[in-house]
Amino acid sequence: MVAEDKNLINYYEFNQEGQLTRFYYTNIIKTIEKEIHVPPVYRKKRIVAKGYTYTKNEYVYDTISTVYRYDKNNLIMKRFNDGTYYETRYYSYDSKGRLTKEKRFKETNNSQTPNNFVLGNQTLISADSFQYVDITPLQYKQICLNSENRPYKEIIINKDSTGKIISSNEHYTVAWIMQSSEFKYENGILTSAEFKGNANGDVVLKSTYECDSTNCIYTEKQFKNDLMLKEISYITERENKMLNSFIARDPINKTMRIVKLHYTYY
Repeated sequence: MVAEDKNLINYYEFNQEGQLTRFYYTNIIKTIEKEIHVPPVYRKKRIVAKGYTYTKNEYVYDTISTVYRYDKNNLIMKRFNDGTYYETRYYSYDSKGRLTKEKRFKETNNSQTPNNFVLGNQTLISADSFQYVDITPLQYKQICLNSENRPYKEIIINKDSTGKIISSNEHYTVAWIMQSSEFKYENGILTSAEFKGNANGDVVLKSTYECDSTNCIYTEKQFKNDLMLKEISYITERENKMLNSFIARDPINKTMRIVKLHYTYY
């Protein structure tokens, strides 16, 4: 089967500090099949090529976007938009840069254009707050509280000597749900991330990463209960370490997606 370019786009914008400020992507919401008629070709009143008919797909796209805002190094706002629906999360932090509050709102835009957001109405969806207990210099407890200021989950987080999180264990106070994550590094570079949970039956999600001699990732594999869901191969320019393309393979559905990257500087 010949690969088809469907003109799907993933677009990223960054500020001068390298922080992501806007991300949007397109997806196909409708496919229109058009019938194309090619007339016969005549030369000196003689037919040299017969006419024929073929079908061609034309696509109708929708754009999904997310905008990010920062206060120095901390993300303070994330606004999602899929056309007319806006959902925004606002974040607050303590002096150590740890999340203390997260409020989630459904919002309306009084502007006529999505890129020029003017806040209209806000409807609170959820409001969570977080408290911390330092157990050791490399371990602390995060207590999650709901909008009624009642704890609903506790997380024990462990770090290594460089400050990287190596594991977390979650326990819901009013349920039997347990969740844990484990992260492994080699020379300071993440090599695997594993999640275990029992919220919907026992499940293990794992991602592994392989890097080349310049510490650029070239292979990522994603598993669910030891079954590989996706394999991604990254192609990076060795001179400037810029990622220029990647190939995502889905062995279950036997599909492959090729993505090419382009950079623009302002």
